[in-house]
Amino acid sequence: MSNEPICSPVHVLHEQREAYFLPYGVETSLSSVVETFGDLDMEYAALRKGSVIFDENHMGTIEIRGSERLAFLNSMLTAKVIDQQPGENRWSFWLNRKGRIDADLRLAETDEGMFVRVDRHLAQATAESLGTFVFAEDVEIVDASDRLHRFAIHGPSALLWAGHLAGQDLQISQGHNCLVDIGSSRVLIERDDPCGEIGLSLCVQTEHARVLYERLLEIAEHHPELKARPSGWMAINAARIEAGTPLFNLDFGGSNLPVESGIIEQRVNFTKGCYLGQEVVARMHARGACNKKVVALRIEDQRITPEHTEICQPTTGSQVFEVGKESETPVGIVTSSTISPMLGAIPIAFAMIKNGHDTPGTDLSISAEGKLVRGVVQEKLAFWSRA
Repeated sequence: MSNEPICSPVHVLHEQREAYFLPYGVETSLSSVVETFGDLDMEYAALRKGSVIFDENHMGTIEIRGSERLAFLNSMLTAKVIDQQPGENRWSFWLNRKGRIDADLRLAETDEGMFVRVDRHLAQATAESLGTFVFAEDVEIVDASDRLHRFAIHGPSALLWAGHLAGQDLQISQGHNCLVDIGSSRVLIERDDPCGEIGLSLCVQTEHARVLYERLLEIAEHHPELKARPSGWMAINAARIEAGTPLFNLDFGGSNLPVESGIIEQRVNFTKGCYLGQEVVARMHARGACNKKVVALRIEDQRITPEHTEICQPTTGSQVFEVGKESETPVGIVTSSTISPMLGAIPIAFAMIKNGHDTPGTDLSISAEGKLVRGVVQEKLAFWSRA
């Protein structure tokens, strides 16, 4: 198996803009993702004041067709999808028999089938594992990640930008989708707001991806009122942490139970019937507690002021300790962090914290650049909201 990263169909366009790239995935399965186009501050500002387009080369798509697909998926996944209507999106976990999370899915139901957004490096395994449970049902599951490519638009002007592309007024509410014809391509546009702004996911045939991307850049150039530009991962990452959106394979992963993810309420329906791993989920839910979970940490003693111009930022893997017991066993680990522009340039982070230390208001010591800084567990994952 080649260790060469999977390159986007618009990779050469990114190179022309002198993009910086980072590898996403594991050593045996990597995607090349734009880190930044060289001006992170401008990319972040556009996300908050206009809109940005981000090449989701690290995300894949599973196609699920057949007249019995909803009934089948309802018996497999943590979300209730039996009543999902065309034009609706739902989020769900795909668990293994031990109740651990194998994949985090966004399911877009349409008149032409269901399109599932999933980590590209898990798409084939997820499609195959779901497929092993199909017997006589009218269900077809295919990994379409090579055939379909994804872009994301984030920002207040996202609907206007996409509307110029589609040649029509687009009014898509959170959790919904629509299919539109753009040139010779059929494009699925989904609404999801992980950054706290309007968020649109565009799923297009890979052979048409470059034309669509170039058209979006052309629209941005001719409509300066959109304040639109391409962005890399770093701006998206800062915004999604501020908005309280933990990610699978970054903040929680395949070793975790749904209750440890911090987003179980958005992924699991507790009143529907059985599904794979349901007994474990129900037992943990009934206990009302878990061994550890994702929490939000606000770093209180690191803020840029005229007297304090340098701050220490915890990074992924930084250890978290009980205050006064920094020489003892850590009580958690930082999973994601950023410097938050919306909170006055203070560090914020997600961390996987042990039970007993995850209560809102708890002070914790966090390793950061060789020092210990003070973090406070927040009441909820979101640090900031436009509402």
